[in-house]
Amino acid sequence: MRRLTDSIYGLWVLLALPAVWFLAERLVLHGKVPFVPWTGILSCWFLILTMSVTPLQLLFGPLPWLKKRRRYLGVASFGYAALHLFFWLLNVNMGGLIRSFIRVEILTGWLAMAVMVVLAATSFDGAVKTLGPRWKVIQRWVYPMAILTLVHWVLTTDQLMDVVLYCGPLALLSVWRFVRYRSRLRGA
Repeated sequence: MRRLTDSIYGLWVLLALPAVWFLAERLVLHGKVPFVPWTGILSCWFLILTMSVTPLQLLFGPLPWLKKRRRYLGVASFGYAALHLFFWLLNVNMGGLIRSFIRVEILTGWLAMAVMVVLAATSFDGAVKTLGPRWKVIQRWVYPMAILTLVHWVLTTDQLMDVVLYCGPLALLSVWRFVRYRSRLRGA
């Protein structure tokens, strides 16, 4: 297993396995799995893991394996968000699509997806070099995008406890990180 996750290609295979299963189940086997919620949840899991890397490193020290693969996890989050949108579009008619832009619970998802597209489009090494310091500014859009995603999730689920369980640790780590940052500013 370790060799598989040390290989970039092996890691991508592992990250893509649920997507391949979802696509095969829906498009080939015509399964009845709740594709929209599950792809959204997987996208959120990868987003939470991606955003947790820095606070976890501040708490536990260097985590080189995780830090080196953080960008891959973020791109996987985008991939599952795109799959989430794809499955949602398969189930909506044109009227529902148009109305989705005035429904807050869906509009927040559209806005989060728009930001995710920008983040994913600038996540490769060439963009990092081309954009220079501006790359970091763009990648910080992940924070408002995460809030939009959280609002979308809260407004579209009937399983609020899941949202709390999945997002709670990241929220606690983020608050801890903010408090730590503020106390370091006061000490300097």
